[in-house]
Order: sequence, then C-alpha cells, then structure tokens
Amino acid sequence: MKGLKVAILTERNINIHIIAAMIVFVAGLLYSISMIEWAILSLTVGAVISMEMMNTALERALDHLEPEHRPAIGVAKDMAAGAVLVTAIVAILVAILIFMPKIL
Repeated sequence: MKGLKVAILTERNINIHIIAAMIVFVAGLLYSISMIEWAILSLTVGAVISMEMMNTALERALDHLEPEHRPAIGVAKDMAAGAVLVTAIVAILVAILIFMPKIL
C-alpha cells in the first residue's frame, strides 16, 4: 500500500489514469454493464495503473543508479513508457468494444 500511496501522491500520470478509471466506472454504472464486462474493465484498468507504476519504479531506480544520461538507460525507459502506451491503447479499445454498442 505504501508504494500505491507514494504513486498517487507524487505521480501525475497515475492520477490521470485513476481519473480515467473513475470515469469508466461511472459509465459502467450508467450503462448497466454486465458482470463479465465489469471484470474485463477492472482487469484492464488494473493493468494500465500497474504498468504505469512499474514504469515509474523503473525510471526512479535507473535515475538513482545512473544519474547521468546513458543511451542504453534511455532505451530501457522508452521501452517501459511504450509498454504503458500499448496497455493504455488496449484499454481504450476494450472500453470502445464495451460501451459503443450501448451508446449506439
């Protein structure tokens, strides 16, 4: 819980993901999604927030171990950020698949 608390208090991107999750969960209530859809949304939201936290942890650890800019460390950080991006894109696609039929 300590790591989650630190992430929420210090990381803007975590807070953006949490706000997005709240919006999605409110939409789930408004559109009366099924239990399976709730499960899928919950797993997707958890994946995005977890991936963002792993990215942040990796960045902090690498910055601590090597404060100077090193190309290999930059690549590792970029790859971790890319993993967050892929997870977020998949989350958006999942939300579209769940909510679009209900909206239309």
